[in-house]
Amino acid sequence: MKFVSIFVSYLLTSAAFAADESINDLMQGFDESPQESSNQDIDNLFDGFDDTQDKPTDSTPTLDTPKSEETTEAKKNWNITTLLSLSSSYSYQQNAPTSGEADYRGLSRLKLKLQPEFRYKINSKWDSVFSLSGFYDLTYQIKDRSKFTTETLDSNESELEVRELYLRGTLNSSLDVKVGRQIVVWGKSDSLRVVDVLNPLDFREPGMVDIEDLRLPVTMLKADYYTGDWNISAIAVPEIRFNKMPPFGSDFYLGGSTKFPSETIPDDVKNPELALAMIGNFSGWDVSFHFANYYDDQPHVVKSNPKTLEHSRLNLAGAAANIVTGSWLFKSEAAYIDGLEFANAKADFSRADIMFGIDYNGIVDMTFSIEAVNRHLLDYNEILDTPPDYTKVNESQVSLRHTASFIHDKLTTTILTSFFGTSPDDGGFYRASLDYEIDSGMSIILGGIVYQSGDSLLLNSIASNDRVFADFRYSF
Repeated sequence: MKFVSIFVSYLLTSAAFAADESINDLMQGFDESPQESSNQDIDNLFDGFDDTQDKPTDSTPTLDTPKSEETTEAKKNWNITTLLSLSSSYSYQQNAPTSGEADYRGLSRLKLKLQPEFRYKINSKWDSVFSLSGFYDLTYQIKDRSKFTTETLDSNESELEVRELYLRGTLNSSLDVKVGRQIVVWGKSDSLRVVDVLNPLDFREPGMVDIEDLRLPVTMLKADYYTGDWNISAIAVPEIRFNKMPPFGSDFYLGGSTKFPSETIPDDVKNPELALAMIGNFSGWDVSFHFANYYDDQPHVVKSNPKTLEHSRLNLAGAAANIVTGSWLFKSEAAYIDGLEFANAKADFSRADIMFGIDYNGIVDMTFSIEAVNRHLLDYNEILDTPPDYTKVNESQVSLRHTASFIHDKLTTTILTSFFGTSPDDGGFYRASLDYEIDSGMSIILGGIVYQSGDSLLLNSIASNDRVFADFRYSF
């Protein structure tokens, strides 16, 4: 029950801190004039998640525009930002390695990451975005690099990829289009996934970051039609991309010393994933309906010779809703998924997923959130609970989150507990972090994560990966 005691202690400390700060704010009015807080402008980091069409004003130079003014106007069409970060972590629970194995004790990450983003406004109706993401982890040079597997080095030591590359525009007053590599967020949950199936996730370090930083962009063709309070969104996904999982030999790898079978990646440019959403926004509530024909991001074992990992083609029909009343936000998602395949059964299976969540923000600068999901496999066969499927008829997950802001929003603390089952004793993780804005565009993040073993194969494999971390970020 260490999760519960830490969580309660944290909440009491945060409440005391907030109360003390409120008193200080009241007293400041007697000796000095109030000052407006300066919040960091981070819109550029989240535009890839935002599907709202920008409506910039047309600044195309005319023939009568002087050369100097023309140059100034042209520069306004460009916006270049860069995110530079240095992230580190220290593992304090790892056991000493056996002969020939990599040593994951102590320094486990010292990653330098660069993410430049280029935005160009073509005219009042069209704009484009191009961003790259690249990192290099110095850990493997500091330690004995020869002890790490080739798979670990290829996946975790360095990476360079196109993050987002899209063209976005308005065809008329009711129709927008967005074409290229992008991220589209479905659903209402902040921590769990039910209908949010369009973008795969980066699971190389489970639990270390939130879901909004886990999504991997894919190439999509997206059209949005607006009528009244409704938005109808049609999507085709020709780029087939799956979750990034911990590589063989890494400290988060699930298979121990045994390699997983090779994975088959379908090449379906002529048979893309297809999706349709109908989203309605009303006063105090919203609702959405979702349909998708897509590949399962989680592969299943095919008992061929040799064995392989393959991805099922799934069909999803789901809905999601938010209701706001006072300081409370109630959210839910539900989905019916058909076409699931397993190694130990020849028939396809269907599953019903349902999620409920509540957010409370009635205390100034604080938010409390709880979300729970249950995934029920229909026509269940007990043989699915044996290797290599390890699948139960009901699989649950619960997420508890508390965030608080202090010092005029310069300091933000977050505590997250997520467990698989009905209690923390069933296995999960606890993460706490502190994010302090040093200056505009510059911040430091300190925190730690504790894993707890349970019934989950994943958590039993990574239970000794407890660590503390420190990140420095600079946006310019």
